Amino acid sequence: MTEDPETRAERVGLFYDLMGPFLDAVYGDNLHYGYWSDEHDPAGVAQAQARLNDELAGRLAVGPGDHVLDIGCGTGGPSRHVARVTGAEVSGVSLSGRQVERAGELAEKEGLADRVRFTRADATALPYPDRWFDAALALEVLVHVPGKAAALSQVHRVLRPGGRLVLAELTLVRPMDDAQARIWSGMPMSTPPTAPDYVELVRAAGFEVVDVFDAGAHVRRSHEATREAVARERERLAGTYGPRVLRQLGNAVLDLQAVAESCLGYLMLTAHRRG
Repeated sequence: MTEDPETRAERVGLFYDLMGPFLDAVYGDNLHYGYWSDEHDPAGVAQAQARLNDELAGRLAVGPGDHVLDIGCGTGGPSRHVARVTGAEVSGVSLSGRQVERAGELAEKEGLADRVRFTRADATALPYPDRWFDAALALEVLVHVPGKAAALSQVHRVLRPGGRLVLAELTLVRPMDDAQARIWSGMPMSTPPTAPDYVELVRAAGFEVVDVFDAGAHVRRSHEATREAVARERERLAGTYGPRVLRQLGNAVLDLQAVAESCLGYLMLTAHRRG
């Protein structure tokens, strides 16, 4: 039975509300993968995450006076980075009330509250007028959205003609077996499309795709880094969750990373809104 969008949105929001302290401990202020130049790159996780933010900010090609939408903003690390390095204004949306609150606190702390703001909202029902933004970022968010075509249609609606979409998402590179599919579906995730299917989804939503980059080799070290962080932070997080819940959360994240490492790649795509 297909889960209705409202139930799915509630489940994703509750997931991130519950997982907040855990994910903060494992990933820090940037709840996303890192970017390494090659297998010999000595960068730590925080530096690699900052590099991914730099890659995406450059692809957005915005500056002072521009307005950027960060879809699935998490606790706002990429939003704040884009605002700092480009001078643009950024609006972030998340289904998690905790994430929106935390993102606002961090923007205030960093002196960015005048240019960075956050709202609890669904990617498939964005609360903005047509042609409101100059650019949009979708960073590891559509994996939570079964209705990817609906989300991309919403992005198209709120972008001005010629506005830029930068997408950085997990992609399917080999089919999941039954056990892997059960692990994946046990969390509020949808099976990612292949990279070519993502390109077609973006085009079908009314975008002209101008760049497609297979970044799988550059983010692959994130899986091992996640395993190391889970092991490192277990003792500190025990007081927050209790041993039993922490064990369940940790095992779930490790199982997801194993599936991602085996079956998934990573796509960076840049597109312009047509018309």
